[in-house]
Amino acid sequence: MNASTIARPFRQLTWRHSLALFLPALLFGYLVANQAITQSERSALAVRYNAPLVDAANALQKEQNDLKTQLADLRTKLDAIQQAGATQSGIAGDLSRQIQDLQTRSGLSAVSGEGVMVTLDDARLPANANNLEKSICHNTDITDIVNTGWRAGAEAIAVNGERMVGTSSAYCVGSTIMVNGTLMSPPFSIAMIGVQGQLMSLFDDPRELADIKSRSQANGLIFQVSRQRDVRVPGYTGSLGARYAVPR
Repeated sequence: MNASTIARPFRQLTWRHSLALFLPALLFGYLVANQAITQSERSALAVRYNAPLVDAANALQKEQNDLKTQLADLRTKLDAIQQAGATQSGIAGDLSRQIQDLQTRSGLSAVSGEGVMVTLDDARLPANANNLEKSICHNTDITDIVNTGWRAGAEAIAVNGERMVGTSSAYCVGSTIMVNGTLMSPPFSIAMIGVQGQLMSLFDDPRELADIKSRSQANGLIFQVSRQRDVRVPGYTGSLGARYAVPR
């Protein structure tokens, strides 16, 4: 057997091995290219459909802000009429004073006094930090802080200037949190009016807000509670949405 006879099977074997490697590589390249094209089309489609939604959300938010402003003006005029009626004697004066008391109790009137200020904010960590989910604010965090304040005897609470009442709620909308129908982003300033000793005692209790405190220490979530001599909480400006039972 001469050298050319030996070289021919060797070349055939090498060619088969090259073909065996080339075909998977070609297939892999096709899959990668197809995935890139599909992802690009998907991103473009998402942007195309998300853009109108974002515009609609912004338009609704602006409309809601305008309605809140109009509602606040009407309530200011109503308060002036009721205050004038409260100075009167007789039944009209008694009713006006009862209405003012009910407004204060229901959170429709602005109040001020001593209390605490709670600051909640996302951690100052790099974008690729581990446990990112534990480093950012969630709507449940706000709910837990507000409920802790109520249990500690807070008389009035506001989140970023939004008065919390019995019908208030906080829930996530994408990367933001909506409170009383208003979109908010961190940082969150939660103002509470009440006896400072009672408020601080419960907030300092290690059994309270354990998850938030743990994430603050381990993941850098910003959580701070400070005493304030003069805390101002505005009146509730949202829709009351009152419901009542109907006998059958």
